[in-house]
Amino acid sequence: MKKILFSLVVVILCFSAFTTTAQTSASKINYANQNLKSALAGAWQSTDGTEFAMMNEDGFFSSISKDSTGMWASTYAGTYTVDNANTLTFKVMYSSHPDHVGALHTVEYEVKGDNLTIKWFKKLVDAKEGDITARMPKGQQTMYMRAKK
Repeated sequence: MKKILFSLVVVILCFSAFTTTAQTSASKINYANQNLKSALAGAWQSTDGTEFAMMNEDGFFSSISKDSTGMWASTYAGTYTVDNANTLTFKVMYSSHPDHVGALHTVEYEVKGDNLTIKWFKKLVDAKEGDITARMPKGQQTMYMRAKK
C-alpha cells in the first residue's frame, strides 16, 4: 500500500513540477505542432483499466500502470514531441524503474474523438544500451479513452 501511495505522489509531484517548468521555459518548447498536442492533451485511461496517463499541451506526460497482479507498479514522467506523421516520441525523465530514465520511445498514434490508440515500439532507444527496438514485441498497441469529468 505504501508503494502505491508513493508512486501516486511521485506522479502528481512530477506533473506539478512539469507544469511549473513549462510556464517558466515556454521559449524553449517548440509550439509548431500545437494543434496536434491539443488533440492529445488531457487525461487518458486504457480500455482495460490498467493504465492512466496525462499529457499537456506544453509537451509533458506522466503515467501510472498496474502489473499482471493488479498492483500499481510502474510510473513514468517526462516530455514528448509530436509530428505530422502521427508519431510521438516520449523522453523518460522520471520512472519507478531507474534504468528507464533517459530512454527515448517513439510510437505511432491515432486520435479519433475521445479515443487514442498507441502502437508501441516504432523505435526504442535505451539510455544505456542504445537502440533496442529489435528486441521489442511486434504489433503491441494500447487503446485509451479520454477521461471525462
